[in-house]
Amino acid sequence: MNQSFNVTMKVLLLLAFVSMSFKIKPIKESFETFLPSKVYEVNYKYMFKSKEKEVFIKSYLPIDNERQKIENKVEVSENMNFSINKEEDNSRGIWRSEKNVNNSFVQYRFLFKGKAKKYEIAENLGLPTSINYDKIDYLQEEKYIEVTNDKIDSLAKTLTQGSTNLKSLIQDLYKYVYEIPSAPISDLTSALQAFEQNKASCNGKSRLFVALCRNRGIPARLIGGLILENTKKRTSHLWSEVYIHGKWIPFDVLNNHFAFLPANYLEIYSGDKFLITHSKEILFDYAYEISEVNHIPFIDSISNNNLLKHPVSFIGLLKSNLISKHILDFMLLLPLGGLLIALLKNVIGLKTYGIFLPILISFTFTTTGVFTGIFLFFLITVLVVLISVPLHKWGLLHTPKMVVVLSSSVIMILLLISIGLYYEIKWLQSLSFFPIIVTSITAERFTRAIEEDGYESALRKMGQTLIAILLCYLVFSSDTIKITLLVLPELFLIIIVMSLMLGKWIGLKLFEYQRFNSLIS
Repeated sequence: MNQSFNVTMKVLLLLAFVSMSFKIKPIKESFETFLPSKVYEVNYKYMFKSKEKEVFIKSYLPIDNERQKIENKVEVSENMNFSINKEEDNSRGIWRSEKNVNNSFVQYRFLFKGKAKKYEIAENLGLPTSINYDKIDYLQEEKYIEVTNDKIDSLAKTLTQGSTNLKSLIQDLYKYVYEIPSAPISDLTSALQAFEQNKASCNGKSRLFVALCRNRGIPARLIGGLILENTKKRTSHLWSEVYIHGKWIPFDVLNNHFAFLPANYLEIYSGDKFLITHSKEILFDYAYEISEVNHIPFIDSISNNNLLKHPVSFIGLLKSNLISKHILDFMLLLPLGGLLIALLKNVIGLKTYGIFLPILISFTFTTTGVFTGIFLFFLITVLVVLISVPLHKWGLLHTPKMVVVLSSSVIMILLLISIGLYYEIKWLQSLSFFPIIVTSITAERFTRAIEEDGYESALRKMGQTLIAILLCYLVFSSDTIKITLLVLPELFLIIIVMSLMLGKWIGLKLFEYQRFNSLIS
């Protein structure tokens, strides 16, 4: 029996290491140096009708920078000549008709890889005292950025009269513009109009912020782009950049991003320009089709498909979209979570309510967030205990009692979501039923333990269950672990071997050493 057991473990380990050895080269080839947190496929779609021979469409195209990479660029058009023109810091695509075109289209597809970028502004930077001639163009007045207007000048002086350094000056200007009421105004709004109307969309707010910065001697400019999400949209976005200590630093006064840009912001052009221009004589329509790509950090499986096509890898499964990434993550982490719970129970000596319930709850924490998850955990536990006590006194059978418990949990979560909707509390609005049901089942076991073993024993076990949940959550929230299991599923064989070894464990549990300390001595 022991011989077959040892042979089985050795065979499993041999298979795992041999299979992983064949992946060293493709992993090395697929490792990417630019590490994005978001990847999207973006498709510009421009459609037009015209009876004229001379037709043109011009659109700015995104380029690489420190926080975004543009790959797999494909241009498709019908009866149009395409060229790219470099304009200062921008790249502009130009389509011109070859002949009379009644109906035609233009498409420009590319892959966007982006990462969030947070900038720190030093507290010891002094107020601007002289003109920065290197950036003189970004201090000038423009048609819609009225830098020297009396109202803008007076406002800038009033807002910054208490500023002691460059950071506090920018904060004072930013705070004022951010607090201007937002309004979905589709028309172009100048800096002065945004101030006078005291409401604006992204374009008006950004122009006003740039005007105020320039008025105070700080170089600033507009940045145009798209906020990427899984959708088809027509709305572009405008934000600002301020030149501070040799760097252009982003500010989005509409969405409250101070010296920060999220990973899903696609930068397309700089300056107060129009993203699209075209011949006046044409009927024109457009849309941006955007779809998020399941991305595996560290692994560039798009530009190098050796790893994607490997027979023992789940990357292809993820890319196929046959199964959602969330469900695939859960399936990958389930065996690892089981091993961790087994270690905690058999080696450490923790007592938990089941094996898979702590795993399920910890995985739900990755969706709700750990603090929200713990809050719900305790809230539902208290609710179920309060409900179960009278139900137990009434002598109800277990199954009908569970129906009452689950119904009460559903009512509570609906009330919480309604409160979140009414008071605009986003974390309450995002609650889902799966965590609630799972936590309700655990709470029901807790009440049964109270009935059978008393409050002290039940509370001790509940506390140890929570410790197991939090330890599993720390493992489950690691992207590195999920990526490793995705690329190297051979590790499941090693998990099986470790579980087999754990099944032979006959030593004392860690918590038992104190209990049997006198005997050991």
